[in-house]
Amino acid sequence: MKLRSLVLLFVLTMPGFSYAQQQRENYYEERYADHEASVLSVFSENGEQFFLVLNGVSQNNMPTSRIRVEGLPKYGNDIEIIFADQRTQALRKSVNIADPVDGKAVDMVLKISRGREGYPRLRFHKCTEIEREHHAERDEYVMYYGRPGQRNTVTTTTTSYQTTPPPQGPVAMDQRTFSDAKHSISRSSFDDTKLSTAKTILSSNYVTTDQVIEICKLFSFEDNKLTFAEYAYSRTVDPNNYFKVGSIFNFDASKESLNSFISSNHR
Repeated sequence: MKLRSLVLLFVLTMPGFSYAQQQRENYYEERYADHEASVLSVFSENGEQFFLVLNGVSQNNMPTSRIRVEGLPKYGNDIEIIFADQRTQALRKSVNIADPVDGKAVDMVLKISRGREGYPRLRFHKCTEIEREHHAERDEYVMYYGRPGQRNTVTTTTTSYQTTPPPQGPVAMDQRTFSDAKHSISRSSFDDTKLSTAKTILSSNYVTTDQVIEICKLFSFEDNKLTFAEYAYSRTVDPNNYFKVGSIFNFDASKESLNSFISSNHR
């Protein structure tokens, strides 16, 4: 009699199990329907907190030491690591997150480590096939690229998504880092060297309009000020304030040239 009751209970509950399994399969099929989407994970070997900026947009609005971003394009991803301590130099790298042989999407892991000289480096760690069901590690920040409203800060071994405001954009240099940058630029005796140094610094950092004005004042010649002002426009976090840069020029021709450049490259 007991055996017959157990069999009956199993038969009655089977549809529920089948439905749940089907729902689970549909979820993962929908989530990974785009076979072109790759996954990028970045972690700090020493537990340093950082922001991950992908293609110019910050992915996490709270610093973390481990992050996973799903649904990334395979090619042409611009990666920037901005450290939360506001002292460590930012890291930048452009990568293709794809299998080099067949071009398929992959799960790529990069790690932040420090070499003998003590400077941080962004290094390749491993590359694997994409997991259909990822079990997040403790304190791993998981989100879906292009859907900033879906993310989680994991405190258990399961992944869940919560609605949050869109992530912030690029972060400008903090005052200490900017002070060091100005010092490096001003140490050069010649304007051309100052200009090349300033461009190198901005290639891996963002600035505010006020910071651009301060750097421009380090140049002796008007044409170098203009060259730098035009170069820095794309690396500025508040382009709506860029009209203020015109105040540093002595000649109307320079002001008109900058205004024309801003109009042609409006952001």
